[in-house]
Parts: sequence; structure tokens; C-alpha cells
Amino acid sequence: MPRKHKTVVFGAGRHAKVVLDVLERMGRYAVVGLLDNSQELYGTVRWGQKVLGGRDQFGTLLAKGVNRLIVALGDNRERQSVFDEAVKAGFELVSAVHPSVQLGRGVIIGPGSLLVAGTVVNVDAQIGANVIINTGATVDHDCGIGAHVHISPGVHLAGNVTIGDLTHIGIGAVVLPSLKVGRGSVVGAGAVVLEDVPDGVIVAGNPARPIRSDEESRGR
Repeated sequence: MPRKHKTVVFGAGRHAKVVLDVLERMGRYAVVGLLDNSQELYGTVRWGQKVLGGRDQFGTLLAKGVNRLIVALGDNRERQSVFDEAVKAGFELVSAVHPSVQLGRGVIIGPGSLLVAGTVVNVDAQIGANVIINTGATVDHDCGIGAHVHISPGVHLAGNVTIGDLTHIGIGAVVLPSLKVGRGSVVGAGAVVLEDVPDGVIVAGNPARPIRSDEESRGR
């Protein structure tokens, strides 16, 4: 039997349950525990795994030969921050792909990405680093998904769609062929995108229309 790679999961919330399930089903990784940003969780057991600490444990884990990590955080910017620190520290960021996922010829999946049960990624699509493709989402041929993106459950991206870094596509949204959704934008749940979405804009509805900028929603 091939040796399983010792791996740590960063994140102890409910999203971590999904990541742990995918890693278990892959059969290639031996999870040694969880890390998290919440100090109140340190030393507790979550989803059958002990919370070992936070980012302060990076050096200790690497010294013990635990050199693989995946980030289990839903927020794109928080996930990017941990991803970047982990890469800088020297971890190999592993991608988790559920056995039920359907991948077309020529698909590229970046490091640290998660593809959950029932997702379909078609021919020659490219998935960036640290991306979440959530339950039952479909990404059609020749799509380009940037880094640190979250494609929510039930999303359908038609062929040749481009999604910018740090963008969130809400549950059940649809993006028509050859459109571009800009960096750091948000597409609301159930929205139908019929035209390009600029950087940093939140759109919602059918057809999708801008409702405010992402910076406005963050109070900047």
C-alpha cells in the first residue's frame, strides 16, 4: 500500500468537514490535525481531529515532516492570506478532488484547490490556485478560473467564461458563454449573468445588475 502523505488542514469550521471528507475518500493523505485562527479552539477536537494551534505551528509541523497543507476557509481573502503564508513557510499546498468529480481532457487544477462531490469541469478548463468548486457546480470547456475563487454549489459556468481572482459566485448562479466576471466581484445567489461584470462589483438578479461595489459592502 502506498505511503500516505502527512497533511494538516487549516480551518476548523464546518467547511473543514467537507475538506476532511474529500481527503479521506481520496485515500492519499493522512491528516495529522487542524489549525485555525480562533485561539479558543486550540486543543479541542473538531470533526474527529485535534486543533493543534494556528499559524504559529507552521515551523513545528514542518520540522516533524508534515509538509503538506490545504486551507479549509470559505472566505476568499482569508483563504488567500493563509495560503500565501503557508507557501512562504515551505508547505506544499495539496488539491483535494472528490472521486465523483468529472474532469475533461486537458483540465488544469492549481495547488490547494478543492473540488467537491458532483462537480464537472469540462475540456481544457483551467482552475487557479486555492479555488473552491463546490457541490454540483459545472465549469464548461475553456473556462479560466482565477486564484482564490469560490464557485458555490449548483453554479453553472458556460463555455469560455473567465472568473477573476478572489471572486465569489453565489449558489445557483449562471454565467453565459464567453463572459468575464472581474477580480474581487460577487455574483449573487441565483443570478443570471448576461454581460461582463467589472472588477470589484456585486451583481444580483435575473438578469444580473450591479447593486453596489465590493468596497462599499465592506464599508470602505
